[in-house]
Amino acid sequence: MSIKSWYANQTGREQFIVASTAIVAVVAGLYLFVIEPLNAGIAARTASVDSQTKNLAWMQQQSSIVKRSGTSTGSVARQPMPQAPYLLLDRAIRDKKIAEPERVTPDGSTGAKAQISNVEFDKLLEVLGGLDSRYGLSVTTMNVSKKNEGLVTARFSLEVEQ
Repeated sequence: MSIKSWYANQTGREQFIVASTAIVAVVAGLYLFVIEPLNAGIAARTASVDSQTKNLAWMQQQSSIVKRSGTSTGSVARQPMPQAPYLLLDRAIRDKKIAEPERVTPDGSTGAKAQISNVEFDKLLEVLGGLDSRYGLSVTTMNVSKKNEGLVTARFSLEVEQ
């Protein structure tokens, strides 16, 4: 027996119930498998764009600090290093009164490595820019991850420019 003949053998009330159920099932299926995934995808993309827009604005704001510290390095005469690079780095971080570094270690005789958490990005840039302009101690590698607005965790290596 085919579905068409089975449907024709039903009473008018039963045909109405079957047709109504079929319509509800089709509408629910369209909503669950087409409309809802589209809405979720659009919402996720919108949130991603908003987040990236905020990050871009923040990076552009920070770029002015980087540019300023970059332009001042050429005009200042570099001083000879009174201490090993890792001691200079440690002292500069402590003098700036930012988060205490988890680790500051020597990297050969002309470099230093450091790891610091929950530090204000602006202040960290000021410390690194100051070391570069004063002693020629430049960042060779840096790994930065954003924790909260303005706070970062950073691992970096410094080396004296030859």
